[in-house]
Amino acid sequence: MAKIAVVTDSVACLPPELVEAHRIRVVPVRIIVGERVLRDGIDVTAEQIYEWQRAGITATSSQPSVGDFLETYRELAKEVEGIVSIHVSAAMTGTYNAALLAAQMVPEVPIRVIDSQAATMAQGFLVLEAARAAEAGASLDEIVARVEALRPRLRFFAVLETVAYLIRSGRAPALASLAVDVLQIKPILTLQNGRIEVLEKVRTRRRAIEAMIQRMAQDVGDRPVHAAVFHAAAPEEAEALRQQLLARFDCRECYLTVFSPVMGLYAGPGVLGLAYYTE
Repeated sequence: MAKIAVVTDSVACLPPELVEAHRIRVVPVRIIVGERVLRDGIDVTAEQIYEWQRAGITATSSQPSVGDFLETYRELAKEVEGIVSIHVSAAMTGTYNAALLAAQMVPEVPIRVIDSQAATMAQGFLVLEAARAAEAGASLDEIVARVEALRPRLRFFAVLETVAYLIRSGRAPALASLAVDVLQIKPILTLQNGRIEVLEKVRTRRRAIEAMIQRMAQDVGDRPVHAAVFHAAAPEEAEALRQQLLARFDCRECYLTVFSPVMGLYAGPGVLGLAYYTE
């Protein structure tokens, strides 16, 4: 095991094979339905979330507790010399603050908690950068420096089938005034200063997907790119988008990943998006 452990939360939506290969510790967000408290991706699947949404069953989410992080950090502290903990944007949830509080309660090893200012695979790429640096023998400060250098280079675009779930979650107030579902307008979402914002409004889903690719092309040009396509219950569209990216860009890696249940809870089925950064 590397001397530095890497921790994140389930909002990163990392493919399970990458989590396993790089020995990344994922602390799950909690999903609450009725009196049950379920661990994201462990006790509940995304498909169950969508079934509840179709049936009108209300579910909410809760950030991992300080105790959840404390347990994780103390366990890892027995094996490593330091911990880097990278989490979903602090502008959207209290996960970062919970991790920070827990880190202050574990003096055994140095723990650096980082606000990704992102979510899904935009967050996930920061976690991968940290894990790869740790495997290469980088020090704690070197890993943090690499993550912080990569953070402003990350890009994220997504189109939703409906904005109703995201508006209901309260995590995208900029959408509340848009009658997009009525008008069949598909907003393209992005992350700015750690918050979900509307980048562009496009008529029809097909045009929205094309617009995402065009924006990526304008940004990337001929440079090598690391990319990921993510989706919620839209596997065929996601694979088709991934193939377009592979054909059009110099992809050094191009992952396909599925929304975690908690992200499906926020955004509903039909989400399709991409995250990337250039070398």
